[in-house]
Amino acid sequence: MNKISKKFKFLLILLAFNLYADTLPNGFLKSMDKKKVDLFQAINGDFTVINFWFLACEPCKKEMIYLSDYNTKYSKYGFKVLSINTDNARTLNKVKPFVNSQNYSFPVLLDPKSLYFRKIGAKVCPYLLVVNDKGEIISRRSGYNPGDEIKLEQEIVSMLFSRISSDTTLVDSSIINILNTVNPQNK
Repeated sequence: MNKISKKFKFLLILLAFNLYADTLPNGFLKSMDKKKVDLFQAINGDFTVINFWFLACEPCKKEMIYLSDYNTKYSKYGFKVLSINTDNARTLNKVKPFVNSQNYSFPVLLDPKSLYFRKIGAKVCPYLLVVNDKGEIISRRSGYNPGDEIKLEQEIVSMLFSRISSDTTLVDSSIINILNTVNPQNK
């Protein structure tokens, strides 16, 4: 009972944040293959983490390792990561080789003039948005410190748990194991 009540309380808090969430502004960015990408279509009803970064940002690169893992781990539950690079024209030609060398599991879009970055009110990188399946911004984060990835994963799992609670076809033992791994006191 205690395990369920903790999860229920957390879901209520998450729901309260949803009631006052900002809507993600739509925007069009270029993929690394120079194709125009509509952000709303790219999100396509999934829970999404959008991260902003640039090549000289070492904390950005550390965070992206975890984001790639989460993208792989949770994609079958309706979650994805979209990455937006903010390098300017001077360093933009180095972005694609770097991304290709890292084998990230998520797409990288380009915002070389940081227009979308400023549109969402971001000031520093790494900058992270957590967006629900309706395109509402659930949370924003600036910077990265070791341990932030644990809090982020807990937030991701909580969002996915709310979806799974309403759609029992998504429930399987692997998500229960993930819940217990991310939040061991729920065992």
